[in-house]
Amino acid sequence: MQKAFITGGAGFIGSRVVREFLAADYEVTVFDSFKQYVAPDPKAKPINLLARLADISDDISLVTGDTLNKDYLRRALNSFKPDVIVHMAALPLANVAIEQTEEAFESILSSTVNILEVVRDFDHNCPVLYTSSSMVYGDFKTPSVTEEAPKDPKDIYGSIKLAGEIISAGYRKRYGIDVRTVRPTAVYGPFDANQRVLYKFITRALNGQPLRIDGDGSMALDFTYVDDTANGIFRIATTDAAAGETFNIARGKSETLSTAVSIISETIGDVEVEYGEVPAHIPNRGTLDVTKARDLLGFEPQYGLERALPAYIEHLRHNPI
Repeated sequence: MQKAFITGGAGFIGSRVVREFLAADYEVTVFDSFKQYVAPDPKAKPINLLARLADISDDISLVTGDTLNKDYLRRALNSFKPDVIVHMAALPLANVAIEQTEEAFESILSSTVNILEVVRDFDHNCPVLYTSSSMVYGDFKTPSVTEEAPKDPKDIYGSIKLAGEIISAGYRKRYGIDVRTVRPTAVYGPFDANQRVLYKFITRALNGQPLRIDGDGSMALDFTYVDDTANGIFRIATTDAAAGETFNIARGKSETLSTAVSIISETIGDVEVEYGEVPAHIPNRGTLDVTKARDLLGFEPQYGLERALPAYIEHLRHNPI
């Protein structure tokens, strides 16, 4: 049985990646600090992040740890001796990185270097998947971007993620570590405890509150259901053809914020919408071309907004995250 070591495996996306590996009969260790990146709210009810893994907790090994604690990380990795590492533990939100720049730097860059330094001393081959972001592109120069599009991030988060790509490439070239990179985008779905845009829209609509939109609603994002993202990550991590490569993982079709609001309104009922200015750090985005992932990995996203958003709404009717 092959072994997968997943940092951030209790996270929104990571917990779905764990399921992909279990379905493929991998032995899985989840290494997670169980930290939540949201604004403090004294009225909020505590959320048990382990709810994401509740039904599979007996099928995995769960290790509480921080990837910044290099010695403990080394002991965990050397004890488990994984066949593949999926590195997803990091500050997950671009807007949080603006204010918590040092933490973003440490959680994204320092943690990645720590893992690569440990793997550098392994006596066996072990692919490492680095989780980047579509924010590395900055403003899309064309409606659809391939992996070869210019990288010109306009915010702290995208800049640090791009730096992680460059560092990972350096370790691959110098030490022969098989580092693979994924660039996900606009992920949504059940158990998102980090209050991304569609979570905010749905929860406000369910509570009868107005939806707050940056801009006039024409902003387009390649909204990607979390199960599609997780499947793409699994394929990158486990497919030989992905060695040393970088992949966009997305739906492959952008939709406007207004389209998302229309689906929410049709499902829940009429909603009030408030429009505001677009924050300066938010890039103009569009579609991520996933042709490379289709051709090399057999990746085929299954969920569009029309199918997944009503199901996500139904989930949030009965669950806090």
